[in-house]
Amino acid sequence: RGVGVTGVDSGGRTIRLFSGALAALQEVYDGNHAPMRLAVASSADTPLAVKIGKAAMKVLEIVPGVSFYSLLMQGWEDERHLQIGRTPPLSSDKSRTHFPALREATGIPYDQMLFFDDSEWSDHCRMVETNCPGVVTQRTPRGMTLQEFHNGLNKFAKAKAAP
Repeated sequence: RGVGVTGVDSGGRTIRLFSGALAALQEVYDGNHAPMRLAVASSADTPLAVKIGKAAMKVLEIVPGVSFYSLLMQGWEDERHLQIGRTPPLSSDKSRTHFPALREATGIPYDQMLFFDDSEWSDHCRMVETNCPGVVTQRTPRGMTLQEFHNGLNKFAKAKAAP
């Protein structure tokens, strides 16, 4: 496949995608999970962190020449599906702010959403399951692995097949 931009320097640190997340995003880019569209619910903790995160998404590549941002934008006309930050109206509780905003902005009901979360400090999956009935969740406590991505897809398929 070749190697595109895999890291972005920021204040002495390197921002990069977990290898499993990169592999999962490549599967999405390849059309293996069509008609899947991607959205973001991130609780970046400062306005600067939001700016840095958005800038990194435009530089990091899924495959050479294809940025993470361009993949995120496939199937969308604007950035309303990118709910990033904690500045009002968003908060650290994604279930109370990010997900209702995503549902309203995209028109996609909760039962058509699959949420992956790598938070080590809070169980956002439990909160989202409780406050946004129908959202299928998958924890990724050590960062996204390809196995966790597939586990999430399988949970989503089972939820859709249930009567």
